[in-house]
Amino acid sequence: MSEARDRGVVLIGVGQLRNNRERVPEEALEPLDLIERAAGGAAADAGLDRAALAALDAVGVVQIVSWTYEDPAAAVASRIGAGDVRGTVSGAGGHQPVAVLAELAAAIAAGESELALLCGGEAQSSVELLGAVKDPDAAAGWSHEPGGVGKFSRAVGGTERMWDLGLVGPIRVYPLFENRLRADLGQSFAESQDWSARMYARFSEIAAGNEAAWNQEPVSAAEVATIDARNRMICWPYPLRMNAYNRVDQAGAVLLASVAAADRLGVPAERRVHLHATAVAADSEDVLEREGYGRSPGLEATLDAALAGAGTTAGDLDLVDLYSCFPIVPKLGAIHLGRRDDLELSATGGLTSFGGAHNDYSMHALVAAVRGIRAGAERGLVYANGEYLTRHAAAVLGREAGDGPLASANVDGGETAPRLDDELLGEVEVETFTVEFDREARPARGYVIVRGPDGARSGVRVSKSDAATLAALVSETDEPIGRTGRVVREGDRRLFTFGAA
Repeated sequence: MSEARDRGVVLIGVGQLRNNRERVPEEALEPLDLIERAAGGAAADAGLDRAALAALDAVGVVQIVSWTYEDPAAAVASRIGAGDVRGTVSGAGGHQPVAVLAELAAAIAAGESELALLCGGEAQSSVELLGAVKDPDAAAGWSHEPGGVGKFSRAVGGTERMWDLGLVGPIRVYPLFENRLRADLGQSFAESQDWSARMYARFSEIAAGNEAAWNQEPVSAAEVATIDARNRMICWPYPLRMNAYNRVDQAGAVLLASVAAADRLGVPAERRVHLHATAVAADSEDVLEREGYGRSPGLEATLDAALAGAGTTAGDLDLVDLYSCFPIVPKLGAIHLGRRDDLELSATGGLTSFGGAHNDYSMHALVAAVRGIRAGAERGLVYANGEYLTRHAAAVLGREAGDGPLASANVDGGETAPRLDDELLGEVEVETFTVEFDREARPARGYVIVRGPDGARSGVRVSKSDAATLAALVSETDEPIGRTGRVVREGDRRLFTFGAA
């Protein structure tokens, strides 16, 4: 038996669950409880007794947002009976399940680990149900060391430039990319929305067959696209059913091992899914410094590196799960993979229908990929995205072992940032934009990225009182991108307008 074969990395067991979908206070469980159950499920899925988890030498926990623990990795290890383990806890970002998988797998491939658990879970729905957002003590019986909901640093929201502009939060940033892609592709508003709606309707069908999905009722493309009281516009062009849904109680776990360890544990060959390659990359933290908004160099570089590391091509993939917090992400991934006309872009069900358990959605994508490969797929890819199309991670998995050792890549997206001018005034061209709506379905505020005559970029807001400009930006018939407007100064504010000078 060769050393190279022994150091191959296999995913041997997966577990996932949803809890308390009925929102009954007595059924509310904290994230640690949910993770413990998912870990036990992963062991059983591998054909092992739960006691086998005592042999773990590494535990990687995706950052838990809905409840806080002093040391989540140590808490998980204690719950499952693991002793002396190397524990890691990720930072923020939806890319983290695949990024942590890459770290754990690299340690196994290097001979530094034999058996590792990747896990994560959230109980956001129950936290809100119990009133524990404002009063942590309302979650009686939960861990209170320290307890309470997680807090993010200001830097997680964005750079100071982004904060000054108010361009922070996923609902405001992702539409910048969606609107620009529509213009770059020469699509009408209706064509672009139809693509998003058909994609998300298909995701809802997939979620309907997933036992851990939060929403298991399929919705039609018309229901996804139609704006009404149940599907109000959030930030143009995304109504509610095109936004991730994070008020869920879900957990997932993946058990991974060296081939040698899987042999010792007696894991049958048909339960093993081979990890061929991983790749991670990042784009600029400042959204204003992105090369453009119709593509993501980091996403593209990550997909390319993962496929190259696995010695395969996009055409060889028969299972794909692309992160789907908003339609723009799977659209960009599909375009780069040559799957623009393919709606089979999720094995899980998407972050709207399946549910977006804060940072942990792609844990469930890994579960779905393992199951899909066991069921007959030969090769699959999971792509995860974090922050604002900022951080990227991908993994290629297969039914059979790869031709060589695990390939792990940390790649540079190669972005070229434009020159920024935070004091730009006068005539400008709209590069991209979004408009946020209030709960009465009225345009409330606008965010516009503009270019000056010399090509310098600037971010500017639109006044709520400038109804004409807001209406022009949300026109379904006249594309505002590429139009000329003006940046004017009102007191200490710079504002964008289509109005006269």
